Amino acid sequence: MRWSDFVRSLEREVDWSATDYDGTQAPVVERILLEAAADREILQERTEQIAADDALFKSLAPHSNYPRILMDKFVIHMDAEDRFRVRLHRFKTRLQNGGAVEKVHSHKWDCSTVILSGAYRERQFEVLDLDEEERTCRVEPLREHVLSTGMANSMSTGLAHQVVNESDTEPCVTLFVRGRSRRPNARIYDTDAGTFYNTYGPDRQLKVGLLHMGRVDPNFH
Repeated sequence: MRWSDFVRSLEREVDWSATDYDGTQAPVVERILLEAAADREILQERTEQIAADDALFKSLAPHSNYPRILMDKFVIHMDAEDRFRVRLHRFKTRLQNGGAVEKVHSHKWDCSTVILSGAYRERQFEVLDLDEEERTCRVEPLREHVLSTGMANSMSTGLAHQVVNESDTEPCVTLFVRGRSRRPNARIYDTDAGTFYNTYGPDRQLKVGLLHMGRVDPNFH
């Protein structure tokens, strides 16, 4: 397999407009990811291509996040029609992240992942009694499982979850594909307080912070 074959499969074999991602498209995306994970040379091929091409590097760099406390994110492909994006993730060890644990959150897109090395525990939650105006809700445990090397997993838009790398010494590396945005925002949940807040893309989030700072109001996320 070549990198171009991997991308072509995501372009041609997946219906990114389908509304039932878990039931219809996730098995297809997971199969494509597992095929790529079995031929990791394509990842080296792609990352070397990006590093050697200044224009390509500059087009992808704003969408990546490194370094981060919990998870480093490297975007290595963006579909021309923005139907999907391909990323490499590194979930840091407890020694690397100082024992920090990510907040329960949901995404605005469907996604699938395959574990390339290491492992993590994923906890999924059901969000009940959500009040948009008061920003309150009740979050109840739904499912918990451990994903290790060679395993694939998918998640539909809006499902609340939390990922934890429980190892002190081994980072977890994943190949990840997200679909098109289906909602205007993601959400962060405070499970103890029974509240939530919305999060947006980097530009809009920056504007939110900027406007709050102009009012000398530090209460923003």
